[in-house]
Order: sequence, then structure tokens, then C-alpha cells
Amino acid sequence: MNKYNKILIICVALLLSSCATYSPKYKVENFNTTLPTKKIDKTFYLVGDAGYARMKESTKGLSILKKVIDTAKTKDDYLIFLGDNIYPKGMPEEGTNQRPLAEHRINAQVDAAQGFEGNVLFIPGNHDWYTSGVVGLKREEKYVNQKLDNKESFVPAKGCPLESVKINDQVHLLIIDTQWYLANWDKNPTINDDCEIKTREKFFQEIEGEFKKHSKKTILVAMHHPMFTNGPHGGKYSFDKHIFPSKKKIPLPVLGSLAVQIRSQGGVTAQDISNTHYNKFMRRLATMARSVDRVIFASGHEHSLQYIDNDGLKQILSGSGSKVSSASLGKHGLFSYPGQGFAVLDVFTDGSSNVRYYGNEDGVAKLVYQTEVHPKEEEYDFSGVSSSFDSEASASIYDKKEVEKSGFHKLMWGDHYRDVYGKEIKVPVATLDTLMGGLTIDRQGGGQVTRSLRLIDSTGRQYGLKAMRKSATQFLQKGAFKYTYVDDDFDNTLTESVLSDFYTSSYPYAFLAVGGLADAIGVYHTNPKLYYIPKHPALGKYNENFGDEIYFLEERPMKEHGQEVSFGKPDDIESTDDVLSKLRKDEEYQIDEKNYIRARLFDMILGDWDRHPDQWRWSQFNTKDGKIFRPIPRDRDQVFCNYDGAILSILKFVSPLSRKFQVYNEELKKVRWINLSGMRLDKALIQNSGKEVWLEEAKHIKDNLTDQDIEEAFGNIPVELQDNTIEKIKGFLKARRNQIEDIANRYASYLSKYVIIKGTDKDDLFEIIREDNKTRVKVSRIKKGESQKPYTNKVFSSKETKEIWIYGLDDDDEFVISGKGRNPIRIKIVGGQNNDVYTIENGRKIKVYDHKSKPNTIKKKGGAKFRFSNIYDYNVYDYNKFINKTNVIAPFIGFNPDDGLNINLTDTYTVYGFKNDPYHSKHRFSAAYYFQTEGYDMSYSGEFMNTFGNWNFLLSGKYTSENFAQNFFGFGNNTINLDDQLDLDYNRVKIGTWAFGMGLAKKGNYGSQFSINANFEGIEVQDTPGRFITSSLGFVTSDPDFFERKFFTNLDMFYKFESYDNAVNPTRGMLFSLRGGARMNVDDTDRTYGYINPTLSFYNAITKNRKLVLKTNVIAEVNIGDEFEFYQGATLGGIKGLRGYREERFTGESALAFSGDLRYSFNKFKTGLLPLQLGLFAGYDIGRVWFDREDSDTWHDSIGGGLWINAVDSVGGQLGLFNSDDGLRFTFGFGLDF
Repeated sequence: MNKYNKILIICVALLLSSCATYSPKYKVENFNTTLPTKKIDKTFYLVGDAGYARMKESTKGLSILKKVIDTAKTKDDYLIFLGDNIYPKGMPEEGTNQRPLAEHRINAQVDAAQGFEGNVLFIPGNHDWYTSGVVGLKREEKYVNQKLDNKESFVPAKGCPLESVKINDQVHLLIIDTQWYLANWDKNPTINDDCEIKTREKFFQEIEGEFKKHSKKTILVAMHHPMFTNGPHGGKYSFDKHIFPSKKKIPLPVLGSLAVQIRSQGGVTAQDISNTHYNKFMRRLATMARSVDRVIFASGHEHSLQYIDNDGLKQILSGSGSKVSSASLGKHGLFSYPGQGFAVLDVFTDGSSNVRYYGNEDGVAKLVYQTEVHPKEEEYDFSGVSSSFDSEASASIYDKKEVEKSGFHKLMWGDHYRDVYGKEIKVPVATLDTLMGGLTIDRQGGGQVTRSLRLIDSTGRQYGLKAMRKSATQFLQKGAFKYTYVDDDFDNTLTESVLSDFYTSSYPYAFLAVGGLADAIGVYHTNPKLYYIPKHPALGKYNENFGDEIYFLEERPMKEHGQEVSFGKPDDIESTDDVLSKLRKDEEYQIDEKNYIRARLFDMILGDWDRHPDQWRWSQFNTKDGKIFRPIPRDRDQVFCNYDGAILSILKFVSPLSRKFQVYNEELKKVRWINLSGMRLDKALIQNSGKEVWLEEAKHIKDNLTDQDIEEAFGNIPVELQDNTIEKIKGFLKARRNQIEDIANRYASYLSKYVIIKGTDKDDLFEIIREDNKTRVKVSRIKKGESQKPYTNKVFSSKETKEIWIYGLDDDDEFVISGKGRNPIRIKIVGGQNNDVYTIENGRKIKVYDHKSKPNTIKKKGGAKFRFSNIYDYNVYDYNKFINKTNVIAPFIGFNPDDGLNINLTDTYTVYGFKNDPYHSKHRFSAAYYFQTEGYDMSYSGEFMNTFGNWNFLLSGKYTSENFAQNFFGFGNNTINLDDQLDLDYNRVKIGTWAFGMGLAKKGNYGSQFSINANFEGIEVQDTPGRFITSSLGFVTSDPDFFERKFFTNLDMFYKFESYDNAVNPTRGMLFSLRGGARMNVDDTDRTYGYINPTLSFYNAITKNRKLVLKTNVIAEVNIGDEFEFYQGATLGGIKGLRGYREERFTGESALAFSGDLRYSFNKFKTGLLPLQLGLFAGYDIGRVWFDREDSDTWHDSIGGGLWINAVDSVGGQLGLFNSDDGLRFTFGFGLDF
């Protein structure tokens, strides 16, 4: 047996070692069969995938479920069917042949629940969506609710994604329709029509809010798709699937293993964890869940019973209500059972919980596993906590040593307000049991950077207790690592130190002055107060992370604070999301735009750049004309900021999004950038007010904010800080006040360039009158067929406004465009749901977007462009849509013997606008310099999304200098390397290239993309004496134009599919690509050839802990025809197939190479700079080229290894050393990847 066969056998054995089986598996064989005797608070019966009963029969799983619940006390408990309630395709329409069987399959589950005295809930699975999407789902909902005589039995209702169910004060139930997230929304045009959640990002925000709100409880998350699984959907297949891959049981041993590989590692279906979409969903959900102490996930989908504990995240799988499939234990599995059955979760009154699993053994419900899920919560040890304190304390936010920086540090990072953070002030001491008459802790807060506790007084009013010292880790988790839980990875690292220093840019006590300034101009505000909170018994378990530092206490604006003067004594107080929802609901809800504009101008005077939607609450006033909302700005922790220093200046230059970090001084120069966070809300709320209102409110501020008001307001700053810094800030504030009309003019002009107008979710009339150099937009309700008084009536000037986006939202809207004025403004109309009517007299510069699959009426087209499609993002209003530009520069440094040291810079410029899929356009500029050859190259690639339907338009360009080199050793598989006798330059060929191309691309939802490009290129080989190319090739002299520039046209087609569980360090994944095309010499059209270049790679974890991974790779290049130049041949060497050889070491008409790497990942560890992960790899390559004029059986191989390093999935490097018949080859690369 030769070595290649041995390697193949070892690889196959490793792949089969992780197969799933059809027998029960236990991490601990003899589990404790004695059930806990503690008092049960709530019990949940969990059964999934129960919708496969045969006609007139039940299932084994349902039969034992019925037996157990018929003998149990189930009052007030919950029975939850976890989805896939009707196989194979949900609920068909009435009258169809499939309807009776579908009804029976629901009836079988309902019959099993007949004796259940508690609450019965059905949640949808992917199969429930398979008949007409949301429409079919609503049919199933209607039937289930009728059968159970309960309108709330099918949840979430109406095809929406989320349902929050309060069980009691100790337990909470969160129900997620996971198929809602995984579905292709473009194929479900009515999705979210009846839902408040209309985007996936909003969905995550709601889940995070639920986790925060109920963090003190046991939270059960019931959802069809599991977060973790060791069954087929998790890539664990039984051995028989390698032999019989199809249901027809035809033996296909090799193809079967390939099919298993593609399914388990490729993520080719959205129903598998390996799928990019699925994986991203669960990673985000897991990251949020890890911030909660007691969360449990219950799922079906897999046709087995499993229990998994993934580093504290508990996953109950109960998907064998009617079907069975294989399962294994995997890395984190504790139990698996491939038989029909169900699970029972008991939550006890002491906060602990226990899960038990029952299987059908000869018709009897047998306990096949039980274990504790969460233990009783440990009581905090108060032995070292004092209960007696002085009335006042001297304290600082930072220790003095933390703010002592060198002159160089200050030059690079700025002065900020470090001295203020390190200065001790006298602060009143308070404890929660005495503060405000006694406050109790509701839960821990979860802001972007602020560590906080939510407190409640005896009347139900809520307050936020917020630490003056901000959390760097919290910022990184919320902002940079939404898909990875960082825990304490950054504690005591340079990153944490840099961020903590960065936070000293904001003046920490500014909020103490803001209230007085706001009162002077009539802007509502909260009333924060400063306290020193020691560690004390009333903090309870929160003593671990809170206490012994300075805090401020601030009201949480809500209805219970309705008598607060600084809130205007409103009738109610709402959140921003609630206000936006009500504005859609009915025109009776209106924003006091003048008051809001005043508050926004006040933000600019203060330099407050952090005005995102959650930084506002809204006082509601009920009037005879409707309900008016006025803003309450809150969280003034980014006021008077001083973002100075060389590094920040450079960052602002290379990354536009960083330009919101400005230096507070007398002049607000970058009015656009300081409003980056607030701009989206401005566009969503300001619909009737033009520049004249901004100027009126600016004048109001200038007239009413007096010098005396400013002096009195700053008198609230602690006396220890009444210094030159405060005097400067007051001077800057006065200067900005004096310039506020200019600020208002500039920002109003910027806002008016792109305007958004919205209707309501009811019938609306939009009248657009186009006059010379201006456009009037009127929006009115339609009631009983008659238009009402306009609630929007605004004129836009063509000199100021470039584009208007008009959203009809839901119900039947009518759009009437009249007038033939000159210089019309470009208008995009988005009709929204239901039957919209269009009467357009003048359609110049008008584009209409509406649903393709819904009826619309075009009475008069008027030359307007209509784009009917089911592209979800085009047809739905999202105020959070990112409309801006970003720029990121990523450096790379590397080395290989052919290029020597090389440096690369890639600049990615991304534009976000109306067509964000996920961006409007992306432009990538790259430049590299190679020190060994003194050559360089530059390239550009541009992508413009959905230019032609679902197709993106591509542009590309490339230029290489005359010294840019590639290698050539001659054609064939047996060429000689003379590096030892000569030098590396001998086989280098200097080639100057310029090229440009254009094409189309289409991207799939799950990692696939296809493109077709037409390219034109000019290539010139340099006549360099003493090189192989000039001394040994006979055809050089026979071709007098060999060293002249040659021109080629090229038609290139490319398909790629890739899917990884982690793109930086995959343990499971697949890459398949196929490039094909033809290239023609423009001056000699007979020299035309075709090519096909496939690639296939797999990543397979071969140990349960997933640290050891086998990567396999095959690449091929085939030129069809022999009319190609030497630099267009099929090559192997270097990063292409043979890592122990030089680049382009072998050239032929075709090439084939196989590679295999064993990769081992060590645990992450902390360093003084960043948390790091290291890994080692050992690799083997084998390959060859073919050439018609050569008869060779030689295969070349190389063997070697190396190490890789990864820092927070953004900074990476790799070092490799490989050996071949040509000797050792050393390479390394290190760079940033954003």
C-alpha cells in the first residue's frame, strides 16, 4: 500500500469517527433516576415535530405524552408543541386533497393534549411555512385556535417572530418563530404586514430587551430550530448515510460520503446549523443569552431527544414526537436518544430547574434521562459588607495613576479631561434602602458603555443608577462583538486601558449643568443627582460588580413620573419605538416638531453627538385635535467632549464614521458628522418643518439662553472643579449660542437634500404638485372615499432638495402627481402594502417601487419608471436604514521568497442608500509593493447593488508596474530549478499589465454568488537580459512581437459557494468555486482558448472538543486548446497547490493538486494588548501539471506546517514552513481584516 492510499484511509477513518448512531448515548452512563422532591413552581411539557401521524393513527411519541399528562397534575402548567406540526408542508387550503391528512395531524396532537389542564401552545416550524409562507401559517393558526377554542394557542400570532409570555415573578417564557428569521422574505411579500417588528435588527433588539427585563428570572426560550445540536442538522450523520444517501436505499458509498460532506459541512440549506444564515442567527442569539444567568433553550427540528450544555447555555432538544433520526454526543452533549418521546422541564420555587426525558419503550413512557439544568442561586456573602457609613465621601472616578500620562501619550491620544476624572470631589453617601425613601433593585441595566442598575421606589417609579466609570468590555460587547461573547477577555489588557482613557474625552459632570440650561430655553430634561454608593447589604448580589464608587441617579421617564415639571406634567410618557409606531397608526398622533428641533439645536450647542433613538423619551399631551408628543432628552454623558490627539485625527481622516468624535470649542465645524447618530430620527420625525422653523428655534435659543443662565447652570458643577477648564467650556458654549443660527442653517440645508415623507397604516392620499423649481407634497387621510385636511403640507425647493422618498406604508393609498414645472426634484415612491392607485401626469424623475405579487392600479403612468418587485427592503419603510458612507483602510504585511517583503493597503469605501443589499455600492482600492522585485500593483473593484433587477453591476481595473514579476520555469511537469546555481531572479519574468472589466453578479442568501465579466487587458513581457525567458525559449526569436504588448478580451464566468461556522477559524465549512471562460488575442484571433478552474475545500472537526480540524482541498486548472501565452498557462506552486515550491513553479495546459491540513486550535488567552488565539497546522500537498509535448508520471509533493494567530477575529497572521524537492520555503503574513 503506497503512502497516498494510507493517507486517504486515515482521512476517511477520521471523518467516520464522528458518526451519529441510532442508540442512546450518555456522557455519564448511570444517571441519577431519582427525581427531585423540591416544590415545583412551573412545569413545561415539550414535544416537537409531532406532525407526522398516519391517517386515523397517532404516534408513539404522542401516545406516551398522553399517558403521562393524563396521570399528572397539570393545572397552570404548559404544554408546548415545538413546531413542524404538519408534515410535509403545513396547512393546505380547504378543499384540497392534502387538507384531511393535515387536519388529522393537528387533531392527533390536540387529542394527546385533551387531558391537559394547563396552557397548550403550538409554535411554528419550518415545515409549517412550506405552504404559501405566512398565508399558510395563518391558516394553521386559525385551525389550531379553533380546535383548542383559544385565540392565543398558536404563537407567535399572525406570522410574527416573537411572543413574550409572563408566567410569574420567577419564570418567563419567550417564544421565537425561528423560520421567520431564516425565511427568504422576498418570497413572502406579506411577511410582517401585521407585525410591529419589521426588520431582523429590530427583532434582536426586542430579544435583548426581553433578556434584560427578565434577567432575574428563569427564562425559557421555546423555538423550533436549536441553537446547538448533535444530529443531522448539526452535521452528525449515521454511517448508513455514507452508503445510502438517498431514501431509495441505493448503495453509493463514495458519492454518499461526498453528499454527507456537502450537507454537513457546506451549509447548503438554511435548515442546517452549518448554513451561514442559520449560524449567524444563532451566534447573535447566543451572545445575548450569555449575559443572562438562567436561560434555557427548548427546540425541536432534530428527530431525537438531546441535552446539551454549551459552556453554560442549556439546550433541550425534543423533536421526536413522530419521527426519529440519529444523534451523537459531540463536544457539549450530555445525552442523546434517537427514539420517539418528549421532555419535561421543572422549574422549582428556589430558582433551580431540572429536565427529564421520556421515551416510548414498548408503549410505556420510560424515563431515559434526567439532570439538573440550573442549580439554586447562591446567596451573596455579606460578611465583609459594612452597613454604617459617613454622610459624605471624597472620591474620584479614576485613580490618579490611571490619568498620569506621558507627554508623548498626550500628543498621540490627546489631553481629554483626564485631570477631571482623577480629581477627588466631595459627594453625598447614599444607600439604596434609604435613598428616595428606599429603592429596590429591579435588574441590571445594559447600556452601550454605562454600568447601571434599574431601581424602583415604593410608588412604582423607576430610576437608573449609573456608574460614572464606564465599561470598556461592555462597549466592545455591544458595539464590536455582537456575534461573539467576549466575557472578560479584554479585562486588564491594553485595549481596555486605551478605551478607558478614550472615555475621558467627555466631561463627566456635564449633566449637572444641562438641566439649568434646558430650563432657560424650554427643553425638557431629567434631573440626575450625584452620589457615592458604597458596597452595602441593599445591593445584594450586585455588590460583586457595583459599589464603592461615584454614581448618578436619574429618573427613568415613564408614566409614573407624569407629575414631573421638567417633563411638562404629561398625560403619558412613551419610548421612541412606541411613538414611531403610533405615528404610523393614525394621523391623530403628531410630533411637536418645533419643540423637537429646539431640542436638537440644544444638542449641537452642547456638542452631544450620541443622540440615538433610545436617548429620548416622549411626553404625550392629549388635546382636542389629537395627541402631541414632545421630547425628553436623556443620558447626557457625551457633552462638551474633547476628542483631541493625533491618533483620533488620523482615524477621522481614514474613517468618516469617526468624525462624530469632535473637539468641543467655540465653533461647530462638522455639523453633519456630529449629528450622525441623530440624523435618522430627524428624518423620521421632521415632516412639516423647513429651514424657517430651524432658524426660528435657533433665534429662540439665542434670545433666551443668557450669560446669567449659563453661569447659574454651571454653578451645579462640584466646587472642586470650578477651574479654568470650566471657564473655557462656558466660553465655548456662549460662542456656540451666538452662532446657533448659522449652525441651524447649515444642518437644515443638509437635512433638506434628502427628504423622507411618510403616510400612515391607513388609507392616505399623496398629492405631489410639481411647479417651476419646487415641489409641493400634501398628505391626507382618506375616509369613506373622501380626502381629509392634510396632515402634511410642505414645499421643497429644487435648489435645496435633491431627492424625496415617499412611503405610503400599509392599506390602500392613492398617489396623484400633477404639474409640469421645470427642474423637478427626483422622487422615489414606495407604495407599501395593499392596492395602491397611481395617477401620474408628469413622471419625469419619478421612480415607483411596489409589490410585484400584489394588485396595484396605474390609472396614468406619465412616463414614470415603475419597479414592481418582491424585494422586501425596497417595499418596507425602515427609519433605521443606514444612509451614509464608510471608509476602512486595512494594512497587510507579508513575506515569501518570490516577492520578498511585501506591503499591501486596501481601502474599502462603502455607500449606503436606498438600495442597501446590504449596501448601495462598495469600492475597494488596493495597492501593494514588493521589495524583492521593486514592483507594485494597484487594483480597483466596484459593485453596484441591484442595478438590473437582482443583478449587481461590477467594475474592475488593474495595473502592474514594469518590475512586477511572476515566475516561469518552462512548460511541463519535469522542469528544472536552478536557484542554487543562479539566483531567484533567473526565473522571474517582468510583466506589465493594465486591465479593466465590467460585469454582472448575483448573490444568494446563503453564501453563493455568480458573476459574468467582460474584460480587456494589455500585457507586456519585459526583455530582461540574463533571465530564463530570454536565454532558453526557442519561440522567443521566432516571434518578433513576443516582447510587445499584447491585448486580450476575456469573457469570464465565476460561481462560488462558501459557508463556515467561523470564517476566521473554521471547524466546519465548505468552499466550492468554479471559474470558466474564454480569452482571445485581439491582434491574432486564432489564438483563442477556453479554461475551467474548479476548487473544493472542506473543514471537518475530528475531535469532540473541535480543536483538531481536518482541512481538505482540491484545485484544478484546465486550459481548452493550446493557443495561450506562457503566463496564461495552468500553474502550481506557492499558495496554489504546492506550498513547498516557488510560485508558478510548474506550468502546463492543465493542473491538479490535493492538499490536506491538520489544524489544532489552542484556547484563547489574554495578553497585555488583546485576547489572542494560537493554532498549529501540519500540511501535505501533492499535485502535477500536464503538457502535451511531455510524457511524465511524476507527482510533486510538499510537507510542512506552521502556526496562525488570531486576535478578536480582526487581526490575524500566519507563518508557514514547507519542504519539497526544491528545498525549504518560508512564508508569513499579518494584517487586519474588518
